[in-house]
Amino acid sequence: MSTSAYLKVCLEKVIEQRGQDVFFKAGTPPRMRLGGQVVSLPLKAFSAEEICGLVDELLDPRQKEILQKNKSVDFGFFFREKDCRFRANAFFQQGDISLVFRLLWEGIPSFDELRLPPVLKRVALEKSGIILIGGAVSSGKTTTVAAMLRAMNESVPKHVLTIEDPVEYLHKDQQCLIQQREIGRDAESFSSALKYMVRQSPDVIVIGEMRDAESFSFALSAAEVGRLVISTIHAQSASQVFDRILSFFRRESEREVVFRHFAANMSCITIQKLLVAKDGKTFVPAAEVLLGNYTIKQLILEKKIDKLPQAIRNAHEEGMQTMDHSILGLWKAGLISQETAIAASSSPEDLQALMKGIRIGQDTKILGD
Repeated sequence: MSTSAYLKVCLEKVIEQRGQDVFFKAGTPPRMRLGGQVVSLPLKAFSAEEICGLVDELLDPRQKEILQKNKSVDFGFFFREKDCRFRANAFFQQGDISLVFRLLWEGIPSFDELRLPPVLKRVALEKSGIILIGGAVSSGKTTTVAAMLRAMNESVPKHVLTIEDPVEYLHKDQQCLIQQREIGRDAESFSSALKYMVRQSPDVIVIGEMRDAESFSFALSAAEVGRLVISTIHAQSASQVFDRILSFFRRESEREVVFRHFAANMSCITIQKLLVAKDGKTFVPAAEVLLGNYTIKQLILEKKIDKLPQAIRNAHEEGMQTMDHSILGLWKAGLISQETAIAASSSPEDLQALMKGIRIGQDTKILGD
């Protein structure tokens, strides 16, 4: 059996068992992430030479150059036999190359399949503003963005432009015309792609990751002229989102302007965590949701970030929710264990009180304090 054929056998095992990741290290049997565990597959190990041969087949010349220069490279892999895609990374360790493949959903997942808050579907259909999807690495941010685009594609006629590195979910045009640009293949860099994007007349702009002052400033400018901008950001709480944004800008005068414009154009911030389900094999998302209502925007404008949790609790009927209320809902639905819920909470004692029916954080005046 050829090395590439054997790779497909390994990936088939992951698909069959609904694993999340598969790891290849020279001289060690492949391992798979299944729920919260990394387990060995009953398959033979690849040699260093075999992994090098795989990398030579899988990467294009530009990606090979990046791997040699940076010692790591991201790329996409389409498994035609199973009609599904993998996000992959090749990297050096101890002088040898290792590989990690992340299994993506077959097709484009829906909000119902992902168990995401329904309010996010409504937000995705808004005409303009900025939507930020926050979370740690591997928290499902890209999949949530894909679900938002699916909702648009099924409902409204728009021109959607994405900038991704790499492209993970491929969208087929339905109501929307969706054009997906991959860094390296379709654009030299995020910077060069952003430079000409407005001239390409998009209604919706998707930026794979909000990573610097340039991308965030572009998002603000695009939202102010009536575009909807969707992006991900590495942050594990709402306060970290704002810390991350501020870190993009050094001068205090810049930060003042950014807060003012972001307050005016923010549509939604959601923070995600993936929690191991009761079956121990699959994940379910917990999500904090902030919507850009008057109170939230005023708190951002006044930099009262510490008051956002109370504002979210006060606006629960609008579709907002704290992370603990989301975790509580998953526990009540029997999707996660009590131990998992408490471990995922940033305020375990408050969550335990909620589990006992004790209300936390009564409605309180939060503006003009």
